[in-house]
Amino acid sequence: MGALRSVPAVWTGWVIARLITAYLIFLEPNPLGDVYYYHFGVFGDDPSAMTEYPHAGTWPAFILAHFIGEDVKAYFFAFPLMVLVFDALFMALVLRRHPTTRAAIDAAWLWVFFGTAVGHVFVLRLDIFPALAVAAAASLLFKHPGFSGALLAFATAMKLWPAVLGAGLVGGWNKAKTWASLAVFVATLLSLGAFTYVTEGKDRLFSPLDYQQVRGLQIESVAATPLMWKYFFYPERWEVFYAPSKSFEITGPGVDTAIAVANVLMLSTLAVAILFALYRFVLGAWTPESALALFVTLILLLIISNKVFSPQYVTWLGPTLVVALSRGNLPRAQQGLVWALAVIAVICGALGVEVFPFGYSSIWKYPGENILPTLALVSRNILVVLMVPLALTWLGLSCRRPRITRAYLD
Repeated sequence: MGALRSVPAVWTGWVIARLITAYLIFLEPNPLGDVYYYHFGVFGDDPSAMTEYPHAGTWPAFILAHFIGEDVKAYFFAFPLMVLVFDALFMALVLRRHPTTRAAIDAAWLWVFFGTAVGHVFVLRLDIFPALAVAAAASLLFKHPGFSGALLAFATAMKLWPAVLGAGLVGGWNKAKTWASLAVFVATLLSLGAFTYVTEGKDRLFSPLDYQQVRGLQIESVAATPLMWKYFFYPERWEVFYAPSKSFEITGPGVDTAIAVANVLMLSTLAVAILFALYRFVLGAWTPESALALFVTLILLLIISNKVFSPQYVTWLGPTLVVALSRGNLPRAQQGLVWALAVIAVICGALGVEVFPFGYSSIWKYPGENILPTLALVSRNILVVLMVPLALTWLGLSCRRPRITRAYLD
């Protein structure tokens, strides 16, 4: 075990793990279609391509295209390579703490396993970029909460969902750092929005919001879980189809109820964020530890309450959990909870690979033939739901005994 707790061992593991990811892509190259879509969004003739993404969320695809050019084969190779560069940079930053805490090595190993467990979507989708931005924001909570607000705003401009995490920036109403963090968050977000408005127009600024309005119930969502289980045995009762939302959706008995449940859960998630922010605003006692726990809790609540649960959504969790574990100063009970969340996240990532890409056709197109992909889908969603009480417990413990840190003292 001592040999494994070394920086060279971790980097060796990272290389081997990412080669396994490459092998998974070789076995099932269908997800490369996402990279082709990004290439088409840059060079194609359809102005609506990639407009479902916030403008800033497409910047990695456009910046890469600027250097690579129109050669689609080169783009296929360069896109995952670009992701791996950021992947490696993140792990290098985590390992930067290893002289002072052994936990950094353990957290880096988590990152090694997590990235490969998530599979294709880790290196072939854009979601890793806002996830890393959120992780950077979480890390900066401890010393530079103002910069944390800027990074969280940038993550929001890339993917929308991190906006809810802004509740974690709220401290006591009489603390200068509360107002500074919120001001930086809002100013950065408005600046990025203004940039999109000036360069791309009003329609492009609001296109991601318009896109959300046409969504139905995606087959991988938590709310659709019981319906998809039944669909395997009684496919004639439901219809699964590729929808204008560019995802596979389900219609039939119980779908309206499932959507209503998802909507209630989403409103409840927003209520949790608002109430926690008000609690901190009135009573104060903000700590970076509790803000970090809130980040993870809200990410989980957003996942289970969403009408969509694409496999890459699991990537939202990994980087922030790595940041939490890398610090090495969590009380034992909290550390156990975070490690439990981390291990379950890795398992969910692996189950997601069985769902997509390996078993997706069996789930929606050929129900009744192979139960393993559907079982993987149901298991993943159950595990994600079970993660919520663990995260809430961690959040409660982090609020019980706030640590005094330089970040929130005036």
